Amino acid sequence: MADLLRFSAKITEETLIGSRRLLSQSIPLDTAFPQIDVLSDGFKELCAIIAKYDVQSRFRLRLLHRHMTIPEGQILLGTSITEPLGYWTRPTRISDIDLHKIHGHIFSVDASSCKSEGEKRLAVFSPSEFREGPPCSVGNINSDFFTEFTDRLLAKGLENTLGLEVVQGQAGKMIEFSFDVGSLLVQEDKVAAEVRDGRRGYVTLRETGWSVTVKDELVDKTGETRCVQYSTGHVRATDTRVKSLSDAVKILRDEGVLGT
Repeated sequence: MADLLRFSAKITEETLIGSRRLLSQSIPLDTAFPQIDVLSDGFKELCAIIAKYDVQSRFRLRLLHRHMTIPEGQILLGTSITEPLGYWTRPTRISDIDLHKIHGHIFSVDASSCKSEGEKRLAVFSPSEFREGPPCSVGNINSDFFTEFTDRLLAKGLENTLGLEVVQGQAGKMIEFSFDVGSLLVQEDKVAAEVRDGRRGYVTLRETGWSVTVKDELVDKTGETRCVQYSTGHVRATDTRVKSLSDAVKILRDEGVLGT
């Protein structure tokens, strides 16, 4: 059943069209940013399943959300950047994408074709966000992991709240800044300390990605990714429209949020 996660499946144009539909229909906009209690039974049980199958080096638990409306014929595609070190994710036209050079990065339960509660057991994990680069290998992951993880999401009503993020290329804690044309994910140590620590009054940070850890048979979680929220909303409001990555970086550096 490992193919339910569709890592090894060939990415087609239909895969990308399905991703856009999944984003638009199932994953909340920031205006309805999902609330999750990390101390709840459902959250703890999902962490325990990741630990049980020893896949914590392959996946993180992900809070599902999107920062913008995705136009018809486009998907969310992330590209690695070096200055600053991180990722730039933006809506990208499907017609402009080389299907052989991308992979699924965030996966969520796609139950859109299920017409009854009973059919939801047939729901599959589908990519809702992509990144450039080769896919990671499922390797020797027990296929029961995907079944048990999906069943628990559905049982707890968390299928539109939590998903899986592939651990590939991201080293250490990161912070995400959102603009109207894309999202910038940078290493936490590149962000000003007063922003990281929440000492700028108009900025708050919310955890959106967690690594699962196991020590002495005890399962725990660590927040690996945080999203910046402003007093005006999640997307950074600017006097001039941000049109590119360089515009976003310049604004953050001019404000002293990012180092030079």
